Amino acid sequence: MELATQYLQGKGIELGRGAHNPLAPADCISVAPCDGVRYVDERDLADYRVYAAEQQRHGRGVDQVDVVAEATDLPFANGELDYVASSHVLEHLPAIFTAWQEWLRVLRPGGINFMIVPKRDALVEDSVRPITGLQAHVEAFEQRVTPQSLLPELPWRTHYHVFTLQGLFDALNWFNQQGLGAYWLLEAQEESDSNVGNGHTLVLSKQTSLPVLEGSVGQLGSAFSSERYEEAALLARQALSLNFRIHEAWFILAMSQLQLGDSRAAVQSLTQALVLQPKHAEYRNVYQQLLGQPFSYPMSLVDYLARML
Repeated sequence: MELATQYLQGKGIELGRGAHNPLAPADCISVAPCDGVRYVDERDLADYRVYAAEQQRHGRGVDQVDVVAEATDLPFANGELDYVASSHVLEHLPAIFTAWQEWLRVLRPGGINFMIVPKRDALVEDSVRPITGLQAHVEAFEQRVTPQSLLPELPWRTHYHVFTLQGLFDALNWFNQQGLGAYWLLEAQEESDSNVGNGHTLVLSKQTSLPVLEGSVGQLGSAFSSERYEEAALLARQALSLNFRIHEAWFILAMSQLQLGDSRAAVQSLTQALVLQPKHAEYRNVYQQLLGQPFSYPMSLVDYLARML
């Protein structure tokens, strides 16, 4: 996966690493709540056995677990890691903001939080469930919800959440607005992950500060029109880290990335501009030129919106 090669460098961990579909480099530290012998909670042992059987169905052995720990309570020092990687893990964490806060703690400034979360139709059972809204994430964070504190009839470490990429952007914006001591800067995103294709990718970096939204937006147009494309791309990402609904920022980000020679990233950013403004003629024309086909709304969003009728 090109994005993983680009961002997952140095000392890092992968949470819930699967032998059939690893995300991080082979020398990463594998972290999970059970290794088949040791466990965080006794129920994790049965969960591990199900995981091991699934790996065998894929024709592979079980990936080695280096550290047994909860994703929200990692045994690493402040700023020790260069990255935290997770693929199809975030939906298993009841309080995603609690996890994000912990990942900020163990990452150095500039360190990477690389997440792939499943599309709502990746699992049949999830496709008929409602998307988890921002308020539910906020309440889980404020109440410090854990798997142990949930109702006993709820399956252990189940899919607690159903995501869209735009819902994750909304969560990112809220988290950055809380003044929790550090911030997430949007680095990259994929509506469909380029690893397997059944998830959304979100790549964030740890920052000690973010400029106020008005400042980033105010300078954005000037930087782009003056052909300062790297500055324009950074300003756009800073603005979108605080308000992902600014479709003009997505478009300027896409055009800057195109000028910088990154057409893959440009398509992804342009896609988000069109998700917000699907009938925008200029956006649609550029998309047609880049891909040779008209823009079509992401199917997971079409399906979700149709079910609301």
